[in-house]
Amino acid sequence: MFQKIDKALFAVLLLVVIFLGIFPRAVELINHNYLFLIDQGRDYMAVKNIVVNHKLTMIGSEIGGGAAGTQGIFQGPVYYYLLSIFFILFNGDPYGGIVMMFIFSIAAIIFSYYFAFKIFKNKWYGLLFAFFVSISHPLIDQARFVWNNHPSTIFILLAFYFAYLSYKKDGRFIFLSAFFSAFIYNFEIAMAIPISISYILYVIFVLKLKVLRKYFYLLSGFILGIFPMIIFEVRHNFIGTRGILNYVFVKPQVYTVSNARYDFFGNHISVFITNFFDTFSLQNPSLAVIIFSVFLLFVVFLIFKEQDDRIKKFLQYLMFTLIVTFIVFSFLRNYVYYYYLYHLNIAYIFICVYAVYKIINLNKTYQGIKILVLVLISILAVKSINFSYANTIRDLSDYGGTAKIRGKIDAIDYIYKDAKGKPFGLFVFTPPVYTYAYDYLLWWYGERKYHYLPYQEKRGTFYLLIERDGSKPWSYKGWRS
Repeated sequence: MFQKIDKALFAVLLLVVIFLGIFPRAVELINHNYLFLIDQGRDYMAVKNIVVNHKLTMIGSEIGGGAAGTQGIFQGPVYYYLLSIFFILFNGDPYGGIVMMFIFSIAAIIFSYYFAFKIFKNKWYGLLFAFFVSISHPLIDQARFVWNNHPSTIFILLAFYFAYLSYKKDGRFIFLSAFFSAFIYNFEIAMAIPISISYILYVIFVLKLKVLRKYFYLLSGFILGIFPMIIFEVRHNFIGTRGILNYVFVKPQVYTVSNARYDFFGNHISVFITNFFDTFSLQNPSLAVIIFSVFLLFVVFLIFKEQDDRIKKFLQYLMFTLIVTFIVFSFLRNYVYYYYLYHLNIAYIFICVYAVYKIINLNKTYQGIKILVLVLISILAVKSINFSYANTIRDLSDYGGTAKIRGKIDAIDYIYKDAKGKPFGLFVFTPPVYTYAYDYLLWWYGERKYHYLPYQEKRGTFYLLIERDGSKPWSYKGWRS
C-alpha cells in the first residue's frame, strides 16, 4: 500500500516538475515571436557565413562584444556549429535557434535529475534537484532567446558530474571533467576560466594525486577542450594572449556601468548575492548580505561534518568554485553580468538539495524541522506554478516592438509594400549602430518573400529605417544634412 502511494506521489510531483520545466520555457516556441537583436543578428550572420558561404571558423564571437577592453579574445566556435545544424534543419529560419535553446534547456533539467539521483542514490533528491533547476529564473531564460551562453548549463552539469566522479581518482573521469570545464569556453569563457581553475585546485589539494599519469589526463582534457583556441592562437601570433597581457598591464579603457567610475562592492558583491537569490526565484530581502553569509558558513559547517567522503570532496570542489569565481572576477574591471555565473546557480542548487538531504535524514527528534522544510518547498512550488502560469500567459501575447522578430519583420514588410514592387534602397540605423539583425532578415526573409534585396545608395527611391533608442527617445529623428 505504502509503495503504491509513494509511486503515485512521485508521479504527481514529476508532472509538476515537467510543467514548471516546459511551460515557462515554451513561450517563444509557441508564439514564434522572440528577441532578435544585435547579438542574435551577429550570430546568424556568422552561421550564414559557415553554411552558405562554406567558410569554417575556429572562433566564436569576441568577448564583451568588443567593449570589454580586450582584443583578440573570442568564445569558442562550437556554439556556431551547433546553431548551424538548426540553421540547416529550418532553412535559415531563426526560429530553429529557439528550438535548439529549448532542447538544451530541457536536456539540462533531465540530466539534473540523473545527476542528483546518482549522487544521493535516491529518486526524490533527483526530483528535488530537477525542481530547483526548473524554477530558476536565470535557467528559464536560457530557453527563451538565442544567445551563445544559454546552452552552457548541460555542459556545466557534465563538468560537475565528472568532478564528483573524480573522487575515484580514475583517469577517465579526470579527463572528462577537465575537458568539459574547458569546453564551456565555447559558450562563455568567463565561466570556463573559474571552473577550470577550481578543478585544477581540487585535483591538487583535495584529491592529491600522486601518479603523474593522472595529471596527463588532466592536461589532455584541458588541451582538447580548448583545442580550437590553441590552433587559432598559434595561427594568429597569439593575439588573445597579447590581448590578456594588454588588459592586465596596460589597462585600456573599458565599459563599466557608470561608464567612468567603478564601484567594486556595489557591483561585484551585489551580483553574487543577487545571483544566489535569483537561483531560487526569490526577491532579495533587506537582510540579503547576512543571509548569504550565513549560507556560506552553513556550507562550511556541513563540509566539516560530512562523513561520506565522496560527497565531502564534491562539496569542497563546489566551495573552490565559489571562491575562485569571486577572486577571478575581482580582477575584472568590467561589469560582472549574471550570465557569467550560471555555474554558481547549479552549485547553489546542489548545496540546497544537500542541506535538505541532511535535514530529512536527521533522527526523529528533529521531526519539526523536517516538516518545516517540506512546507517551505511546497510554498515555493505553489508560488513557482503561479508565477510561471501568469508570466507565460502574459508573454505569449507580448508584441515586443522592434526588440522581437515580429516587429522587425512588420517594419520590413511595410517598406516592401510601400515600394509597390519598384526598385528601392534601404538604410538602417539602430542605437547599437550595427545592423546585423536587419542585414540577416533582409537576406533570409525580405529577399526570399519579395525576390528583391534593396541597394544601399541614395538614388531613386530609398528609405531610412530608424529604431528608437529607449534610453534617448528624443534622438535619431531622421536625416541630418
